[in-house]
Amino acid sequence: MIRLMPRPFAKGTPPAAYFPLGGPVPAGDLVGRESYIRRATARLADGGHILIAGPRRIGKTSVMLEILRRLRRKGLHTAYVDCMGTTDLRGLGERLVDAVLENVSGIERSFEHTKAIAAGMRPTVKIRYEHVELALELAREKNAQRFFEGALDLPRALAGKTGKRVVIAFDELQAAGQLGPRVFDVMRARLQPQRAVSYAFLGSEEGILEELFSEKGRAFYRFATPLDLADAAGHRFGIAPDDWLSYITEKLHERQLQITESDVDTVLDATGGHPQDTMQVCAALYYLMRDAGLRLVTPEAVSVALEQSLRELERPFALHWADLGKGKYLQQVAKRIAHAAVLYAADGAGAVPRAEVLRALAALQARGLVTRLARGRYAFVEPLFGEYVRRLDEAIVQK
Repeated sequence: MIRLMPRPFAKGTPPAAYFPLGGPVPAGDLVGRESYIRRATARLADGGHILIAGPRRIGKTSVMLEILRRLRRKGLHTAYVDCMGTTDLRGLGERLVDAVLENVSGIERSFEHTKAIAAGMRPTVKIRYEHVELALELAREKNAQRFFEGALDLPRALAGKTGKRVVIAFDELQAAGQLGPRVFDVMRARLQPQRAVSYAFLGSEEGILEELFSEKGRAFYRFATPLDLADAAGHRFGIAPDDWLSYITEKLHERQLQITESDVDTVLDATGGHPQDTMQVCAALYYLMRDAGLRLVTPEAVSVALEQSLRELERPFALHWADLGKGKYLQQVAKRIAHAAVLYAADGAGAVPRAEVLRALAALQARGLVTRLARGRYAFVEPLFGEYVRRLDEAIVQK
């Protein structure tokens, strides 16, 4: 049995959600990421550009927000821009302008107040002229393309005005490519000369980002250094099992709960150490123990928590499965992966031509559902989704 002293909360800081889910997590819940965060922080502080690609829900955004927090603590200016959900160039440009202006104004959505000042109106909150003067001309720009280009120039203007390095993070970068045929070309042309600005690019569609940053002739060819979240030791998702063991044990101990190493191993075997899914199971386990008034985690409790987590994930998993049904052979190949069956079997029930298997594998990887382990060997990014597929297939057979 492992026993650890509970971590004290910072004075005046309320505790975060226990085993947080559904969004960026606090620094204390970034399991096993410390060395990665330090390395990425140093690169950006020194003027380098980085690329962080990987499937959704493995912690890219949480890691990036912590990196930006540490850079601000060092005295640098920072801006975080989520490209997902923007519908046009002006919308993306306004997100960037807002994030940049916040460094000098301290006010969210500063650009709305800048537009009011540019139009001769009084803003709804107190905001000083010098805090928005960088963007006043931009606020008067009606042409969307010129506005976007001006927004891309704003970080360099901020660096020149304040004498401080500026670090910009573009999250889900691939979404920006849907806003026009030359968006990435324009971005590269504007960003490349900015010596006092560092850029971090994040994205979940690894194939698109790999082409964009690695293929000669593409807009961002060799513009940023890829920093994989998986570490050199080869731990899946870059998190060592020992880091999970320490985190889970200590986290439960804070609430006077105890768990054995073997029960932690059971959780990790089921989730594969996937950050969000592991948190999901741990949250289910914690609330199960709390509601039952138990203090010692048992294998039975872990089993119940896993079942509860699968029920909670059933809806998103069902949507994934329905989406696969729209593609040719995607469900068949997914079933083979789930059962660790031979992928290229040419005969027997459910035979799929080799060329179609390869296309299906590429489509599954593009969706962020499957990862390649070795030649001819693939696995689900989320092992719990693989369990869902196995159960779905077995349920059909039993009918």
